[in-house]
Amino acid sequence: MKLILRLLGVAALIALGVIIYRAVRQYREDSVFDLGSNPQPQSSSSSSSEPRSISPELLAILADPGDKGPVELMKDSEGKEWLVNRRNGYRYPIEDGIPIMLLEEGEKNRDESLIIRQE
Repeated sequence: MKLILRLLGVAALIALGVIIYRAVRQYREDSVFDLGSNPQPQSSSSSSSEPRSISPELLAILADPGDKGPVELMKDSEGKEWLVNRRNGYRYPIEDGIPIMLLEEGEKNRDESLIIRQE
């Protein structure tokens, strides 16, 4: 009976170790996609600081919701960042490091001059 209880205790410890290992690994994978390049937390006194940008890892997986193609990051003359689809001229705004990837936003902010013509 003591042997069975010891085996159950060892199995419980191993299971707890596996759960902790998987939780740490998942946390590290999720933190790869954190927005912004500034590791310091923003305080309320730094409200006039530079807005956060999209991380390169997130930009690599983002796609236009209309044609599922890649988008690129651009800044306009006013300094506002946009995700641009050069195949149809749709621009998606980025607000505080968060891309607004809705078809309605792309259609509303469409810019014909951004389209690359393929001949």
